[in-house]
Amino acid sequence: MKTYESWLTKLRKRAQPSGAMSQWAELLAKKQGGDAGIWREHLREILEKEEKASLDLILDLDLITAPARKTTQEDGQTSLW
Repeated sequence: MKTYESWLTKLRKRAQPSGAMSQWAELLAKKQGGDAGIWREHLREILEKEEKASLDLILDLDLITAPARKTTQEDGQTSLW
C-alpha cells in the first residue's frame, strides 16, 4: 500500500521539469475552478510539506501527472479502426 510520503516523493520527481507545476496549475484551475496562480502556490505548499493534499487533489494530480501509456498492438487485440 502506498503511503502519502511515497506519493509525495514521486510527485516531487515529476515536478522537477521546468514548467510542470504551471501546467498542472492550469489543468487544476480548469478542472476544479479557481486561479492558476493560487493553484501553483497551493502545489508548492504541498511539495514543501506546509500543507497536506486532499484525497480529491491526490486523485486529480495522479491523473494529471501519470506517464503517458504507449499504445501497442502487442496485447493480442486487433484494432477495430
